[in-house]
Amino acid sequence: MVYIMKRIDGPGIADLLRSGIENIEIHKKTLNELNVFPVPDGDTGTNMTLTLKYGLEGVKDDSLGVSHVLNAFSGAAVFGARGNSGVIISQFFKGFANGAKSKDVFDVNDLVLALEDGYKQAYRAVAKPVEGTMLTVLRESSEAVTQARPQSFEELFDVLLCEARASLKRTPELLPVLKKANVVDSGASGVVYMFEGMKKHLLGEDLEEEDNGDHSHDEAVEYIDLSRFNKNTKFEYGYCVEGVIQVTQNEFDHDSFLKKLECIAESIVSSVEDDKVKLHAHVKQLAPLMELCQEYGEFLTVKIDNMTVQNMLSEPEPEQVKKFLCASRDDGSDFAVVAVATTQLMQKTFSDMGADVVILSDIAPSTQDLVDAFAMTDTKEILVFPNSPNSIFAAMQAASLCKTARVTVLNSKSAAECYCAMSFLQFDCDAADAISQANEVLSNIYSFAVYHAVKDVKYESKHIDKNDFFALNGKSLLGVDPSLNDIVLKLVNNKIEEDPREIITVFYGKSVSEAHAERIAALIREAQPLVEVSAISTEETIYDLTIVFE
Repeated sequence: MVYIMKRIDGPGIADLLRSGIENIEIHKKTLNELNVFPVPDGDTGTNMTLTLKYGLEGVKDDSLGVSHVLNAFSGAAVFGARGNSGVIISQFFKGFANGAKSKDVFDVNDLVLALEDGYKQAYRAVAKPVEGTMLTVLRESSEAVTQARPQSFEELFDVLLCEARASLKRTPELLPVLKKANVVDSGASGVVYMFEGMKKHLLGEDLEEEDNGDHSHDEAVEYIDLSRFNKNTKFEYGYCVEGVIQVTQNEFDHDSFLKKLECIAESIVSSVEDDKVKLHAHVKQLAPLMELCQEYGEFLTVKIDNMTVQNMLSEPEPEQVKKFLCASRDDGSDFAVVAVATTQLMQKTFSDMGADVVILSDIAPSTQDLVDAFAMTDTKEILVFPNSPNSIFAAMQAASLCKTARVTVLNSKSAAECYCAMSFLQFDCDAADAISQANEVLSNIYSFAVYHAVKDVKYESKHIDKNDFFALNGKSLLGVDPSLNDIVLKLVNNKIEEDPREIITVFYGKSVSEAHAERIAALIREAQPLVEVSAISTEETIYDLTIVFE
């Protein structure tokens, strides 16, 4: 191979980023399914894609040089970061951008140094870096490039991608949980796909399309509720027409065309490129516009929107879902509480329990979401309940960006833990006491979650069949059983025997009916008559039950 590229400018680095991100998005379903546990909660591909696409939104002008592009990209990505993988990759690009310093163009050595700064910043951002993850792949691939001393960008990406792939294959040897599940790390796989997309762009190769099948968090196709319209509807706004016209006349007078157009249309924007006319116009009647345009040529593309429909769609629904649910407390508390919820039910529950702001996010909230939530409070102290291991990094990153208040991120890893902690929270004490109260509850409760397996898998030397129920405490497998009732009773009895508790709460998700949850609670009461047992609905979709002992 002949290596020829020696320098990359602002547009060039932007194109590399776009291609890398596009390749991650193409393989989003694969990344989401690289999940250690057989439950449909994999979201690495989604989180990395959303984080990095948010970064691209920050790049308004890629002609201002490499450092401008990278600083704009990384700055936006940090705020848009979702989940652990999103936070780590955003921090990698933060370091990468710092390595660019004030350069307008990159030579090969500049990129080598930027990669090194990138992985070091990613490691610094994680309190306890874990090897066998995307951190390892970022580090080992960057170190390989440093040692290779490449002479061109093509050679650099050869080395970078080769070592990234090799490092990815080694992740199960470094992280036992991956080896037990017989998978490689999903975030590390995302890094490989990113580097792969960048290299393909550099070599002028097309990305390989893959039907990712996962569009649950893609931009939704606009839905029109036809029942909102009838024969009495007043269609008063007309139509918005956009299109490209291929001129077929030998001599085309654009000014003459515009004069005729002004007699039948408004909001006209029109331009000519060679023998094609780009047109935007608003009209009350479509036929006169179409007839006029076809006097000069034929439409190559045309898009027509009914502006009355658009206007009605823009009106808020009576019960619009709120991303942020804010409550006003007049108890004189010197701290505010921000919590994350994945369902509207838990959003309302946490708000009713005293949370000042509750973020509704069915996937991990972005750093920007959390920063926005902090800005909605007016205290100097903020307590945050992330309520998912995958949201803690984003919460910590948001806390570091908040300059108006001191933010404490609590180690709440589920809605159930948050519920228990908030039940004991006293809002009339000072922030230090409230933090102490919450930490004490969170450290003393014990919980396990029960899931319904959606595929066959071997984990910790135990085989889990599709449709089995299995229980986890953190990442430790506690048991497997085809019966939901049996696995709960067995684990509850074992726990009470070894560590007597006074209160058990059964938090049940959307897949479990209220009647079934109450039946399980009744079975626990029969088996453990000295324990107070209750059942609470969360409407969450990932787990069937979370059993909390206090």
